[in-house]
Amino acid sequence: MSKLNKALMATTAIAFAAGLAMPAAAKKKDPSKAPKVVSSGKKMKLKLYGQIARTASITDDGHGTGYENSENGSTTSRMGIKAAGKINNDLKLKLRYEWNMRSAHENNQQDNIASDNDFDIRHADIIFSHKRLGTLFFGRGDGPGNSSSQTDLSGTGTGGLGGGEHWDFQNARFIETTSSANGGNRATTRVGRVFTNMDATSRANRIRYDTPSIYGFQFRAGVVDQSGYEFALWYKGKVAGMKLKGAVNYSHNKQGVFPASVRTGVTGTNTEISVINGSVSVLTPWGIGASAAAGTSDRDRSTELNAFTDGDQPFFWWACLFYRAKFFELGETRFRYGFQTTVDNQMEGDIGQAHGFTILQQIKSTGSDLFAGYRHVSVDRDVAGGTSAAEVDFEDQNIWVLGFRARF
Repeated sequence: MSKLNKALMATTAIAFAAGLAMPAAAKKKDPSKAPKVVSSGKKMKLKLYGQIARTASITDDGHGTGYENSENGSTTSRMGIKAAGKINNDLKLKLRYEWNMRSAHENNQQDNIASDNDFDIRHADIIFSHKRLGTLFFGRGDGPGNSSSQTDLSGTGTGGLGGGEHWDFQNARFIETTSSANGGNRATTRVGRVFTNMDATSRANRIRYDTPSIYGFQFRAGVVDQSGYEFALWYKGKVAGMKLKGAVNYSHNKQGVFPASVRTGVTGTNTEISVINGSVSVLTPWGIGASAAAGTSDRDRSTELNAFTDGDQPFFWWACLFYRAKFFELGETRFRYGFQTTVDNQMEGDIGQAHGFTILQQIKSTGSDLFAGYRHVSVDRDVAGGTSAAEVDFEDQNIWVLGFRARF
């Protein structure tokens, strides 16, 4: 072996030994690659998730203008834990526990009172998922028909839920006009009781079964709180190159289980209600789309609990047009205009109308949404009680909203 070869081999050996002895160079860590949440149960994979959703809003209720820094009326601040493991190759066990942690979640307008903070359980579920037989939910969570009035492919749900344009008003109230007020006392009524999207059971204690998806169709059924029951048929797929999503639902239960279904806030054994509702949304390959929803309910008019003026068979309908496209590297920009009418929901003869416009910018890198919106709501009440026993007349309301949702 030549002296040159020996020298090269010796140099290589020294360099290799030095590399082993020296500490590795520090590398910059990507926060998204950090260690995941671990579980003490070795066979279960654990995932922690959540979001903070806030809005700043200015509301003009006809009496005055007020500013509110509060929770988002469409989606709340929350945290949750999901766990999943295999019982065998076909059957999985999943667990979900999720809770609301809301700070200032009510829009109080001119009330001059502290906004409410609260904590409540959204999900406490044991879920058995089988490849061929479907999924069984046991615990607290979404009913079979939850969101069946809200199928909307506009991607603007953070800034306004599908099937309604009244969400951002939260606990806001309509205020009687001065010309209508009898004796100077101006009556008020909640926006959220005049309007509803009849979205069946939200989150409740229930046992629910979902079939496997067959050609995009899925049937869901469940037994809900207070001996109620619910059936829903869902669809998600493509038709002629267009994305299509829809649902139809039938529910029967006590009135207090359903959103915005009780005027007096009283739930008893004789306040049965049946709800039929549904929605559909279509998105074209060009980013243009449309959504629509409708529903009606049949209430048991009890003379013990309901006044003769209560809405007997209220109904609503809603429609929107939207456009979504990617103008920036941040993510998609989405625009939506929607219109809603709700009739007889709080009192017989009520006609509530709402207009809403939302623009939302997706920030894909962090899973966040930034949005701005405008809403206009009004109610025509066909009930005597104003000056000289004339019909009650309420002020229209306008709200401008700027919001942000950050997820993790």
